[in-house]
Amino acid sequence: MFNHIPINFQQAELIEKNNEHYYQTPSGNVFPSITTILKKTMSSEKKQNLQNWQEQETAAQYITEESTIVGTQTHKLIENYLNRITLTNEVRLLSVAHFNNLIPFLQKINDIHGTELRLYSNEMKLAGTTDCIAKYDGELSIIDYKTKRSNQQEEWLTDYFIQGTAYSQMFKELTGIEVKQVVILVSSEKNTRMEFVKRTEEYKDLLTLRLNRFYEIME
Repeated sequence: MFNHIPINFQQAELIEKNNEHYYQTPSGNVFPSITTILKKTMSSEKKQNLQNWQEQETAAQYITEESTIVGTQTHKLIENYLNRITLTNEVRLLSVAHFNNLIPFLQKINDIHGTELRLYSNEMKLAGTTDCIAKYDGELSIIDYKTKRSNQQEEWLTDYFIQGTAYSQMFKELTGIEVKQVVILVSSEKNTRMEFVKRTEEYKDLLTLRLNRFYEIME
């Protein structure tokens, strides 16, 4: 169903450091993940909102753990679907529902360079794993899938666009191939699906700002 155009390069290795995601590059450098960087440089308002929710929601830990499991399983279902692999392990019904909900969007994907690619940048000193790099509606894109409890709005997803932009720059550094589009595909428990498409150019300055902030914090 899907055409695959694999791009060969040495990928980074995911490691745990101080209970956070880091990656070791083929040359032995250890870089933080882009998700770690974005988490540590989150705005004070966003941190406060998260803290308020955790304090007010009695089932916060359970919801967070279940969301992680469902998100991971949904990603695996999508990865196997794109790679034409049948998943035999048992998964949550909610994970299957999210996967089925996203199929109309997944059918817009083709010419896949890779799924779950562990990228890194010696220039930016960061790393990360992108869900998929492929053509989406005919344009080469960084594609990410999200499972949410409710509908999303574009302004809530800025960090995801920054993350996708980081992946695009890492991929260009490693392969010479430029990716100018980020696609975020969202399935919600409201049985809705949302598609957000942005240009990487819009988020390069924000990425630089967050990187600078992170390394200031770490000094």
